[in-house]
Amino acid sequence: MKLMLMSASALAITLSPAPALAHDDAAPGPRADDHAPAGVMGDHVHQQGEVMIGLRLMRDRSAGPNIAGDDRIGDAAIAAAGYAMRTQSMTMDMAMLDIMYAPTDRVTLMVMPQYMRMDMEMAATGGMAMGHGGHGAATGMAHRHRVEGWGDTQVAALYSMVDRPALRLHATLGVSIPTGAVDRTNPDGTFVHYGMQPGSGTWDVLPAVTVRGGRKAVRWGAQASYVWRTSDHNASGFAFGDRFAVTGWTSYALMPELSASLRGEFEQQGSVLGHYNGPHNHSAPSDRQANYGGKSAAIGFGVNFVPRYGVLTGLRLGSEVMVPVWQHANGIQAPQRWGLNLSLSKAF
Repeated sequence: MKLMLMSASALAITLSPAPALAHDDAAPGPRADDHAPAGVMGDHVHQQGEVMIGLRLMRDRSAGPNIAGDDRIGDAAIAAAGYAMRTQSMTMDMAMLDIMYAPTDRVTLMVMPQYMRMDMEMAATGGMAMGHGGHGAATGMAHRHRVEGWGDTQVAALYSMVDRPALRLHATLGVSIPTGAVDRTNPDGTFVHYGMQPGSGTWDVLPAVTVRGGRKAVRWGAQASYVWRTSDHNASGFAFGDRFAVTGWTSYALMPELSASLRGEFEQQGSVLGHYNGPHNHSAPSDRQANYGGKSAAIGFGVNFVPRYGVLTGLRLGSEVMVPVWQHANGIQAPQRWGLNLSLSKAF
C-alpha cells in the first residue's frame, strides 16, 4: 500500500502544472533536472576540475508464487521438477559510493565501490531433492538466510561527445573489478545460491551511451548499457550471464529546485554459466544455473531535489520507485515486486 501511494504521488506531481519559475533556464544555481532519476548511473559528466561525491542506496524485492517463463507455477509442479524448496522472497540491498572527477571538460572519471546484502526466505514444496558433491537435501522446512559483504568495484571513464544547452551526449567505458567474494557457504559447507554471492568473480566490461536533452520545464534522456563477462567461469567455477539494459525518462520541473520524473526500463540477462566446483545443493531452483536471468520491463516514478541557496546549495537528493510491468523468467524464479533507488550527492 505504501508503494502504491508513493507511486500515485509521484505521478500526480509529474502531471501537475509548474510555476513560471520552472521555465526559467537562466535562473542561477543548479537545477534538480540536471541529473537523471536516481536509478540511472553514469548519467552526466562534469566540467574540468569538478569533483562529485555521492552515495546510492538500492533495494530490489522479489516475492510471491514462483513463475516459470511468463506463467505462475505451483508448489506441486516445482516439487515434480525435483525441488524440495523454492524461493518465497528475496531482498537485495546495495550501498554504493559514487566518486567522480573531471580532469578535462571532455573526460570524467568515476569509481564506484559497493556493499551488498541479500536476504532470502525459502519455503518447502513437499518434494525431495538431492545435493551435489556429497551433500543431500531432504524434504525442506521453511528457513531464512542472509549473506552480506563487499561487492565488485566499478571504474569508468565518461567521454563527452556533444555538449549543447538542449542536447548532451556522452559514451562510457567501464570495468568491473571482481573485489566481491564468490565463495560464501552455508553452515553445512555447501555454497550458497549463485545469486547470493556478493561478487561476480569475473572481470566485466561495461560500455554505455547516454543522451539527454530538453529545455525549460521538460527534460528527457535515454541510456543503453551492457555488461560483458570476459570469462565463462570464476574461481568458484561459474559466471553470471551478460546483461543488456535500455532506459528512457522524462522529467518535469515544478521549480528549479524540484522535479518529478517518469522512466521506463527494459532489461535482458543470460543464465548462469559454468557450475560450482565444490559441494552445493540442488534442492531449490535458485541452486541451478538455468533458473537465473530473463527479460523484464519496469516503470519508475521519481523525484529530484536540490537546494539552490544557503549552506545546502548543490546537495542533490533523488528518490525513485520502480514497479515491474512484465517479466519473462529463465526457468523457475520468484517474481520481481518492486525496487527503490535513493541517491545523495554533492559536487565541488
